[in-house]
Amino acid sequence: MKRILYGMMIFILSFGMMACGGKEESKDAPKEAEATQTATDEVVPEEGAVLKVWESKGTVGEYIKFVAKKYEEKYGVHVVLDENNISTIKNKVIQDGPAGAAADVFVAPHDQIGDLVQSGLIMENLLSADRVKNDFMPAARIAVTNGGKVYGFPLAIETYALYYNKDLLPEAPKTFEDLIKFGENFTDKSKNKFGIFWDIPNFYYAHMFMAMDGGYVFGKDGTDANDIGLDNEGAIKGINEMLLLKSISVENAADVSYDAMTGLFAEGKVAAIINGPWGLEGAEKSGVNFDVAPIPTFDGRHPASFSGIRTLLVNSYTKYPKAAQLFAEFATSDEMLVERFKMTNQLPPVKALIDAPEIINHKYTKAFLEQAQYAVPMPAIPEMGLIWEPAGAAVTDIWNGKVTTEEGLKNMTKIIKEQMETRK
Repeated sequence: MKRILYGMMIFILSFGMMACGGKEESKDAPKEAEATQTATDEVVPEEGAVLKVWESKGTVGEYIKFVAKKYEEKYGVHVVLDENNISTIKNKVIQDGPAGAAADVFVAPHDQIGDLVQSGLIMENLLSADRVKNDFMPAARIAVTNGGKVYGFPLAIETYALYYNKDLLPEAPKTFEDLIKFGENFTDKSKNKFGIFWDIPNFYYAHMFMAMDGGYVFGKDGTDANDIGLDNEGAIKGINEMLLLKSISVENAADVSYDAMTGLFAEGKVAAIINGPWGLEGAEKSGVNFDVAPIPTFDGRHPASFSGIRTLLVNSYTKYPKAAQLFAEFATSDEMLVERFKMTNQLPPVKALIDAPEIINHKYTKAFLEQAQYAVPMPAIPEMGLIWEPAGAAVTDIWNGKVTTEEGLKNMTKIIKEQMETRK
């Protein structure tokens, strides 16, 4: 802990001069910090700094290599990409961070920020917090903020939308009522033909129905663990509307796997699926004649899909906090995020970039951007980890008819609250 506090003290003191316009220099400012400041208080990397960055392989990793080259040209700091799957990075940071063996900068989904803050493993965003508050989409700002402080450097926003087979549905259904009407003629469950598929047991998707009528996870902005709104009147109404889709989908929620969903869609046996931008490459390779549209409305209301923010975080134990913060800031500049979109097709969560020609003219981007307007960021507080399993089980039992919607959601909320009490 001393290591964290000392590192934070050095950094905040040195950057504090910049934040205050250099009006007053602390008499106690460490010499180490002074040594890395120029006469104009310009933030510069520590002498001899070398950075290690953790990111997944593929186009997202290629982007880090691209940024590393540009960053080295500008700041003279060598950056090494160490490929690690994003799903494993948090545990590696927990294990290796205190020993100084973790990456200086790493990528994580925003819903891991709460745990990482609580563990003292990540630094605040000390360079571009105001830019995050003013220039990024509200969903991104909320997602990387914890306890009123900005921690992340947002890279991309992800949410899901409706993929539809244009040979079966020449026009995108604007409403679920329209899709149900089509599906009643198309669906033949004995022949594995369905109107719609999505990952039914996954709360990541069920949330859009619960939230469109007023359900919520943890109060305003997903930050109040004492205010659970998953069994309120709106949540119950939303799930009951979701059940109307059962007539054109599977009988058993467990019958929908990701592979089954994408496979039947490629065969033309499912007219529409709900999937994220990560499914575009597979859909294109399948040869199916498809397009993407925002999630249809239900009774005139837009489903509130969950959004995820892919974000860069700076390790509290880094030996080079200034170089690391500068790299994260550089990698999330407007110029670099446009380059990232061209390389990865992942949407930059910056308001001004929505109208960038490279983005607005992309074939499928508009649908995801439109849906993002109604998206809600997944809560990033540690208690979110207690939601997924009981919520998924409840939605499965409700869909399969084992319990009523009200019984399922009330019991789920009771289990979540009991787990939270046990954790205290």
